[in-house]
Amino acid sequence: MFKLMIVEDEPIIRLGLKHYFSWEELEVHSIIEAENGKDGLALALREKPDLVITDIRMPEMDGLQMIEQIRVTLPGTLFIILTGFNDFEYAQRAIRAGGVHAFLLKPLEYEESLATIKDGMEILKQKRHEQQSLSILETEMKQSSKLRGSELVKLLLEDEHAEVDESMIGELCEWKCDSYVYQPFALTWLPLLEAHTQPSSWGRQQAEAFLSDAAQTLFPCPIPRHILTYAYKTKLYGMIALPANNASEIEVSIAGSIQDQLEPMLISAGNKHQTSLFMALGKLTSDLSQMNKLLHQTDKALYERFYEAGRCVFLADRLGDASLSTKAALIQLDENDRKRIVACLESGNKLETELLMQRLAHAVLSKTSSASYEKALAYLQELISVTIRFAHKNGIHIEGVYSEKLLNLTFVDDFPTLEALFEWLGRWMVHLGLVYTEGLTQHHQQDVIIFEHIESFIKQNIDQEITLQMVADRFFYNPSYLSRLFKRKLDKNYMRFVTEIRIQFAQECLRKPDYLITDVCTMCGYKSYKHFVKTFRSITNMTPTDYRKQSGW
Repeated sequence: MFKLMIVEDEPIIRLGLKHYFSWEELEVHSIIEAENGKDGLALALREKPDLVITDIRMPEMDGLQMIEQIRVTLPGTLFIILTGFNDFEYAQRAIRAGGVHAFLLKPLEYEESLATIKDGMEILKQKRHEQQSLSILETEMKQSSKLRGSELVKLLLEDEHAEVDESMIGELCEWKCDSYVYQPFALTWLPLLEAHTQPSSWGRQQAEAFLSDAAQTLFPCPIPRHILTYAYKTKLYGMIALPANNASEIEVSIAGSIQDQLEPMLISAGNKHQTSLFMALGKLTSDLSQMNKLLHQTDKALYERFYEAGRCVFLADRLGDASLSTKAALIQLDENDRKRIVACLESGNKLETELLMQRLAHAVLSKTSSASYEKALAYLQELISVTIRFAHKNGIHIEGVYSEKLLNLTFVDDFPTLEALFEWLGRWMVHLGLVYTEGLTQHHQQDVIIFEHIESFIKQNIDQEITLQMVADRFFYNPSYLSRLFKRKLDKNYMRFVTEIRIQFAQECLRKPDYLITDVCTMCGYKSYKHFVKTFRSITNMTPTDYRKQSGW
């Protein structure tokens, strides 16, 4: 659909033009009008019409002057001029000079005028098609460039012997220079709420949007830059390519921007999306062969968040500082703490377990630092091993009390603080203790009770999207095993299990006249009313409206 502007100082002619042709059939959806060139110029710059039909001779500013000024800002606008016989030669010269498509001779002859306008509309359609095709091509090129950039960062991150030539960077950048410097970074996003239901792609999009703003802050114009990223789970790795001749200016800019600008930006973005955002910056380098090492150092710097509460931007080169590595002595779980862990598992006492985990978290913080972070990981591995040995010894079905995240320690990446991490470990131990104290060491008993816990968890978060992965993480199950468990024990998949709980809750709500059906839809976690009705019917063989009527309301 197109927008038309009519510029004519005679009101009756403007009115006639608006009704002389069937504009809707010509795909014109909006008509605006002005009574002179000056008003027409202001209106065009504000409304951006696709087609302008204008008289030549008008007060304050004539039509050709107006056209000349509009074309500077709106080069894609098509112009047709209205002219009387006395101005006919003038109009022809204007067309030959360019910028005007055609003219309509007053008084208008319908068929001839319609043909002229139709011809103009075809040109506009062709232009729009070309613009759309160009836009699609540009989008595809950007996506291709982004994908190639992602593959490059992935290669540099995973292969320490990767050979990358600077010409590859030059192919990806929108600007060229003789040599580049590279700013490595790592960014992670962690939901503030445990039942956070946004997909991982959402977090990545927010991180990429923040990164674009951060790059603008770190490297303000006129410094050109190109960002290359690789997303893995809840982390965004990458580097910012910059011209080498700006290296000294770039270093000064980074040093002056972190505390004053990046920190507040991260906090603001995190609060907006109920997410904790943390960013680490590596050492600026011109040597791509060092990028593997620098990216891993930058990734490690993200764990400084465990040791520096309140901060969310970290510099990787600080990790090698001698002042930060004085606490690097090996720490171990002493025998008394081992016994306390086993005692908590045997009793299933939630309070005692929480207090023990708080004390152990403080012990790790006091005996390690970000420079000796591996020692903290070893300590966690030891704590988990004690707990798993207890499960083995007491015949507890292992797949029902741990997820792979526990064994490979990747769960560490899911927490903003070490205290939150140990709190989660405490909940795992309480869960295992419950299995032990209730005598559910046999597979059948242990597996049956988990469905009751999952149902209770879903009901508590009935208005949220609760994925299988979230449930597996919440109850420390391997998601693949849990999925098989639903099919084997209940003869239904997880989605059917959740749907039945939601619809059962919907039935309870529908029996209460205070709730509108649309409210019930939202309360049960459905974003689409149409989908809610379809699902309700598939379970109950009737619509929500029919069910409510049947219930007497």
